[in-house]
Amino acid sequence: MVQETGKKSTPKISKTGKFGLLFRAFTIVFSITALLSAYVSMFNPAKYWFIAITGLGFPILFVGNIFLLVIWVMRRRKLALLPLAVFVLTLMKIPAIYQMDESRKKPDYIEGQSDELKVMSYNVRLFDLYNWTHNITTKEEIFRLLDRQKPDILCLQEFYSSEDKNFENEKRLREDLKAQYAHIEYPITLNKTDHWGIATYSSNPIINKGVLYFDKRTANICIFTDINLGTDTIRVYNCHLESVRFGAAEYKFIENLGNEQDDETVARTRNILKRLKIAFIKRAAQADMISKHIGTSPYPVIVCGDFNDTSLSYTYKTISAGLLDAFRESGSGMGSTYTGPIPGLRIDYILHSERFYSYDFEIPNSKLSDHFPILTHMVLQPK
Repeated sequence: MVQETGKKSTPKISKTGKFGLLFRAFTIVFSITALLSAYVSMFNPAKYWFIAITGLGFPILFVGNIFLLVIWVMRRRKLALLPLAVFVLTLMKIPAIYQMDESRKKPDYIEGQSDELKVMSYNVRLFDLYNWTHNITTKEEIFRLLDRQKPDILCLQEFYSSEDKNFENEKRLREDLKAQYAHIEYPITLNKTDHWGIATYSSNPIINKGVLYFDKRTANICIFTDINLGTDTIRVYNCHLESVRFGAAEYKFIENLGNEQDDETVARTRNILKRLKIAFIKRAAQADMISKHIGTSPYPVIVCGDFNDTSLSYTYKTISAGLLDAFRESGSGMGSTYTGPIPGLRIDYILHSERFYSYDFEIPNSKLSDHFPILTHMVLQPK
């Protein structure tokens, strides 16, 4: 009789199992998405709008990738190399959204120069027009803020003025501001009395004006204003790019994400993605138009405005090409300019030619609009 010398061998089951395989797949997808979110500016949203959306989640994706890196390092797996590589590549993008507290001050050599400027940009949300119970109070507080700051150049987006004595904002600002010269454009006028648009005020004479229309059916617009500075002339662009146009329902959904029924979640998500797609595509074309026009300017330029897009976006990269970012020159912290339900977004900017030296960038903590005002000081240096 032949005796068995051992038991029949059975295939070993992987310790990772199905969960392990799923987690590996999740790591790969998440890390690649984090990488794309950092480099969305390389993809024109007109063709790759779905990649552009990842840029909105860069801070969360960056932190999440670090979490995955720690997990795979602790497990001593080769897969840790993927989140490690992504970490290194995305780390280089952090200065676009976060600056160390190294604000530079006015240098001694420009003390007393006549062409020293205080520049301010502010989306005033129509001076809180539709808040029927408090709009007059909010408007007056905004006016007091502007009076305290006393900017030499003031760029206002979502500007509103009316023939109604309570909202004669154009007339009031001309009387109250240090910057008394004005360039105002109204793409939308109703009943010949109510006007929606954009405004640039200057304490120095305005010698030329121009408009870049995106779509005359909306208040999204870009104006350029040539301002005399003694023996020099500068050009100021004031831009308000395409909004996502979320309504109250969309903002409520974002704030209460996870509390809705499945069918409602699907419907709301589709609607949000549709609005994001339209906005990304339109902003790409608007950014191309603005950038092309900046390239023709015979003067040093300052670009102010609400881009409605992050500093990692195609929009920002296109418009800021060849320019300096005042926040990156002398700002600190996250630089968040949006006060709505999506935190941490920097979507308002002051950019400028290299001939300008900018310093003391700040974001006054004023929640009178859904945007914070931003301001900086700058001086036009000799050629």
